[in-house]
Amino acid sequence: MAKKYLIRTNISPFDNPSYYEAIRKNIVRSNSGNLLFPYSIARTLMTDDNTEFIPVNTHNPFSDEEVDRINNEYDAFLIPLANAFRVSFLKELLNITSLVKRLRIPCIVIGVGYQGGVSKDVSKGLAWRETVVDFCRAILDKSAMIGVRGRVTADYLDKLGFTEGRDYTVIGCPSMFLYGDRLPEPKPLKLNSDIRIHINSKVDLPQKFHNYLVNVCKLIPDHYYLPQNQYELCAMYLGLPLGMFRADLKEFPDGYPADPSSAIYTNNRVRGFINVPSWFNFLKEGDLNFGSRIHGNIAAVLAGIPAFIVAPDSRVLELADYHNIPHTTIDKLDNNISIFELLSDVDFSRIMTGHAERFAAYQSFLEKNDLKTVYSDSFKASPDQVLPFDKRLGECSYNKPLVPYAHLHGSDKLSAVRYRNTFLAKRTIKKLLQPIIPV
Repeated sequence: MAKKYLIRTNISPFDNPSYYEAIRKNIVRSNSGNLLFPYSIARTLMTDDNTEFIPVNTHNPFSDEEVDRINNEYDAFLIPLANAFRVSFLKELLNITSLVKRLRIPCIVIGVGYQGGVSKDVSKGLAWRETVVDFCRAILDKSAMIGVRGRVTADYLDKLGFTEGRDYTVIGCPSMFLYGDRLPEPKPLKLNSDIRIHINSKVDLPQKFHNYLVNVCKLIPDHYYLPQNQYELCAMYLGLPLGMFRADLKEFPDGYPADPSSAIYTNNRVRGFINVPSWFNFLKEGDLNFGSRIHGNIAAVLAGIPAFIVAPDSRVLELADYHNIPHTTIDKLDNNISIFELLSDVDFSRIMTGHAERFAAYQSFLEKNDLKTVYSDSFKASPDQVLPFDKRLGECSYNKPLVPYAHLHGSDKLSAVRYRNTFLAKRTIKKLLQPIIPV
């Protein structure tokens, strides 16, 4: 009997929204990296053509009617999470906890992480321990075990009183197991100024990191910047300054492309992603991936491209450590050492080491939670077999990567212009309606 799963995501892997829909509806859940979790999980759990994965947004509370419908229609609630153990996610964590307590179906957390500094100290997380403990207990009432991203999160749950092997186990990120116990062999890299490099970053990192990326772009002319955050995708799509979408920032780091007049924008060297297939296809055209984004670099690994991570915090570091992805930490980055020197001795194939064993642990976790996969004995997928997910994917078409506003054409440009005008009009009206405060 075909399974019907409710999965925490904003979009099915088989959907192909327009640029307008993707930006307006925030289908990336604030970060394009979130597209990879359901994509990989669906490929792994889709054991027949009729298996369904229905997206659900957990940002808001659920009514009794919605809870009843979920209980009656679905076989399980799949909950892939990123760095959910952090202050800014606590409200949504409470919503998920409330929902899980009211559900009768299995509720399985397929990856969750703690966010802290590169020191790996988890003591700050003890301040919100009650919320996390309540969440974990609710999940454990509806599943056999919680899957966590790495050792940092494992240490955090230990301090909260949970036991490894009984309550949780380290599984890394489900996206890394898109191809089961195999990974694409990294493309051979000749490290010189003639290669094509894809870089990723985020605005609220130390200035020295932004300086390093500026130097990388000077050394390697064929470069593309790949933003992932929703606010950057909005600014890119509408051709507006990033400050309009990050009101909390009064100034931006030097060298950061925060304005459509930045050279990297005017030269059409920026690409955004609203679906996984076009993301992978674009990455395959490059020779090297470099930056602070864990899933921007995991996407490169899955596309068979050498990737190097500069980890800014524990959430990135624990995954890079666990999956053996070449990396350094942001505090160790030296602007006096060029990217050629930094990567001269890096073995990009080290990601292959231990991958089969890590996948076996992931597979065991899924099976302990009664999730049958295409790698289970009852299915026995062979390396050359066309999986149900791949068959379905082959029947779909996907939009190409998003380009900057100034380089859009045709109907895509018209949609962007309409959205831009609406956005600016609402912004103006909001300012006009603000109460006048006496001086």
